[in-house]
Formats: sequence, C-alpha cells, structure tokens
Amino acid sequence: MHTPLEQASLADGESLSLGGLYWPRPYFPTRVERAALVAGAIPAWATPTGTTSAWIWTGFGVPTPLSVLRPSSPSLSPIERESWRARELREAHHHVTSVGGHPVLDPPSTEEELLRHAHNIDSAATQILFLRAIGFPTRSRSRLRMSDTQRDWAHQIQERVAQMESAYPDITR
Repeated sequence: MHTPLEQASLADGESLSLGGLYWPRPYFPTRVERAALVAGAIPAWATPTGTTSAWIWTGFGVPTPLSVLRPSSPSLSPIERESWRARELREAHHHVTSVGGHPVLDPPSTEEELLRHAHNIDSAATQILFLRAIGFPTRSRSRLRMSDTQRDWAHQIQERVAQMESAYPDITR
C-alpha cells in the first residue's frame, strides 16, 4: 500500500507503481535501478529469485510477489523464514551475480527457477524469452531435478517459449 504522498505523486504522473513497489520517477527504471528498488523491499539476507529476479534482468512482468532465497548460514529465525517463505540458496544449483552492487541470480539460474516455480505460463515464457536474449549461456536442463508436476509445467512453459520464438522472430534474432 502506498502512502498518501506516494498516491498523490502517482496520480500526478510523477512516479510509477511497479507491481506494488513505488518508483519515485516518471520513467521506467533501468536494470541497476530495478535491482536497487527490489533490494530496498527485501531483507538484507535475501537474494531475489524467480519472477523477481527475472523482472530485474528483463523488466517484463512484475516483481511481486517478491521471491527470495535465504542463505544456508546463519540460519534465519523460524518466524522470518515463514514470513518470507524463502527457499535455501544452494551454491550447487544457484549462481549469484551482482547488479549495481546487489546480489541477484544470474540469468541461467533465474530461467531454471522460472521453469520450476513460476505461477503463470505466459509471464514465465516472456521472461525466459528475454533472459535468453541477454546472451548468457543456457545450462543443460538435464541436471534439473523436478517432480512430475514441475516437469509438466516446465514443458508447458518451454512450449510457450517456442511458440513465441516462432510468432515473434524479430525479437529473437
């Protein structure tokens, strides 16, 4: 919920509401500005993941609900862990990079997270399409461990990405 001053600024067109996050400027933020905006909305221990990380990289979709990973140690209190519902950041599976001094999953790790945990096929497919355009090498998906349900969902997302690549070839060049 935005404060009354933020609401007035939004109504005057002097700022933006980006998926519930307040951006105090009338233009869409750059990647570094998106990383800073998310970093200000999550705890210091958290690393953005999934749709939040993909939004930082691509600017597509919305960053909320905020998805974060927690460090293995020091462990978080059970209340904070439940409040954020943060899964564990595992160095064997997640590769973290820095965007404007803020930790964010790299694009290949973000794509893997979208395939495993995305809630919207079209949003995930669009974010994956543009993550691939950034130019990071895609890792082999054969190492991904998924349940049958996750595998079916990931397959649907990948089919949608393929449809988008064929429907919008000028974007994927």
